[in-house]
Amino acid sequence: MKAIFYFVCFFVFSVMFSQQKNTVIEDDYETLKAKIRLYFNASSERSLKYAEQMAKSSNYEHLAFANGAMACLLQNNGQTKESKEKYHKALGYLAKMPDSNEKKRVTADVYNYGGLAEWYRDNHSAALEIFKEGIKISSQTGDITQIIKFKANIALINESVGNYKLAIKNGREIIDFLDKNESIFTAEELLNRRCNVYLGLGGAYESYFVNKHKMELLNSAAYFYKKAIQYAGTFPYIESNSKLSLGNISSWKKEYKDAEKIYFEVVSLTIKNKQFDLLSIAYYNLGDIYRTSGENYKALSFYKKSDSLEVLHHSNESTYLISNCYQARIYNELNMPELAHKHSKIYLDLFDKLESKLREERLKVNYNQGVDSLKAEMLSIEKKYKEELFWTRFLNVLYGLLFLGTVYFLIKTVRAKNKARNSIIALSDDVQLNKERDDASYGSSAVKTKKENDSLFHV
Repeated sequence: MKAIFYFVCFFVFSVMFSQQKNTVIEDDYETLKAKIRLYFNASSERSLKYAEQMAKSSNYEHLAFANGAMACLLQNNGQTKESKEKYHKALGYLAKMPDSNEKKRVTADVYNYGGLAEWYRDNHSAALEIFKEGIKISSQTGDITQIIKFKANIALINESVGNYKLAIKNGREIIDFLDKNESIFTAEELLNRRCNVYLGLGGAYESYFVNKHKMELLNSAAYFYKKAIQYAGTFPYIESNSKLSLGNISSWKKEYKDAEKIYFEVVSLTIKNKQFDLLSIAYYNLGDIYRTSGENYKALSFYKKSDSLEVLHHSNESTYLISNCYQARIYNELNMPELAHKHSKIYLDLFDKLESKLREERLKVNYNQGVDSLKAEMLSIEKKYKEELFWTRFLNVLYGLLFLGTVYFLIKTVRAKNKARNSIIALSDDVQLNKERDDASYGSSAVKTKKENDSLFHV
């Protein structure tokens, strides 16, 4: 009996504890979501801690969002295996939720994080597919703010694969939309959206400059980077990233002293905020300045610092690629063949991997977007000609009916005329026959009368 009593007590307290746990998490859910988003660009470590805290819930919605966020944050740290496991869990929790608007909203959040995780892996086409699915789901709930996120992320993909004009067009459209619809965002959301889009536009213009070497593109890039810093506020990652890019612009303009100063500012900011991916790029850019000015040993020291961060944190393979290229050149100039060979081999092996992947991703993304625009064009044409075909068929049927009706009435008229004529002919024949009969009758009567008269005259 005691065993049953203890079991019942244990069961009751377990349920009470579970409910209390869920209640606490439910009360904090929106707060935790806001903090995960707030620190996503500012401090990935803090953002990850809030996601882990949310993951203690037993509510499927909370678990889906938390695991989706962790998938993205872990991938940003180079933990691909763990990231994929978390995303798989997030999708599993979504599948357990009943159909509702809440499920659609959290699904859009999970897809957004999943798309970003693929983008971090340089799987641009996979990211694009996920973002497009997210837009479809967000459209069902009328979630404009989420749609804006997806479109901004698609602009990043286009910039990454070299579709600079399209990335710029998308970014400007989003800024126009934000300007005209400020009321649907909170002040913090609006700030976050603006600075992210400005940073993306600056990057698109800078990359376009690298491709076209038109100075006005560089000036546009500088304008948007400064706007991003202006709106960065509590987003230190965006501030560091934008300053790093302003240093690049000074370097492109051959204003090396200004660029060096800006890069060292970025080094201080990124060390303070543990932004190792940006720190790696800042070291590489300092090495590039010193290489350009002929200070080879100084350049090598910064290239090595950049490489060390890439090896430790998997922060930026592209920077690692070019760094080894320049190190091979410098060692070749310094007549150090073994080191020159070592770095040239690293460059060649990584170049084949990255270039073939980027080429493949560019083709996939362009095909994907080309198929979409082609599909839209085909749907437009199909709709247009569907209407035209309907009216053409309708008119053809109408003309056919009119023709058949006309033929029918003509035949009917001809038949009526023939019938009338036949009737007239028949009537004429009857009249003639009757006349002939009348004439015959009249002759007989005259003879008879005469005979009768003759009889009268006989006495």
